[in-house]
Amino acid sequence: MRELLDARGVPSVALDLPMTTLDRDAAVLSAALAAVAGDAIVISHSWGGSVATLGTIGAANVRHLIYIAAILTEAGHPTPSPPSPAPVKGRETLRPKVVIETDTTTIADPEVSLAAFYHDVEPSLARQAASRLRPFQKTGYAVIETDAVAPWRTIPTTYVVCAQDRMIHPDTQREMAAAAGAQVIEWPSSHSPFLSHPGLVADLVARRAESAPG
Repeated sequence: MRELLDARGVPSVALDLPMTTLDRDAAVLSAALAAVAGDAIVISHSWGGSVATLGTIGAANVRHLIYIAAILTEAGHPTPSPPSPAPVKGRETLRPKVVIETDTTTIADPEVSLAAFYHDVEPSLARQAASRLRPFQKTGYAVIETDAVAPWRTIPTTYVVCAQDRMIHPDTQREMAAAAGAQVIEWPSSHSPFLSHPGLVADLVARRAESAPG
């Protein structure tokens, strides 16, 4: 993915989040943005949407936010609603099948994840991605209290709905995007377009980088 951005003249930084608590993950992003000398675009995916919202607060160099099948809520809120194993009627996903709950963590079953996250990804690449999945600490579901305004209210924002997503239902994505007033793009993709449609992702980022103010 980063090679495609390099080819389009867009420098990039990929972050490894601790995935322990929302505020700790957000602090990693805040520190990375502070180290960027010029303007920045923040691209987030899945859980990373909550991190992007909280972590870009006060980052004056952020010119655009891109949420790709990502959680888009108020600052400090890690999910649209409390996580529940029970699917919403009419919005069933593979989450109940892929998620393994322990007392402290949420783990994605590597085998089921192939269908849940990567069904349109080249099989060997999908297995490689599945092997890198890490446990998510349940402490990450805690709301972080803040009076700060969510940056998507003031920074231009694009939301990419992945219409074949089996993890976050596309209608839930559409609702989050509409509530935030984001510009919406839809792709015929699984939950992982950076693997199944990397050219679409790179082209979108390059377009936003070219048109971003500043």
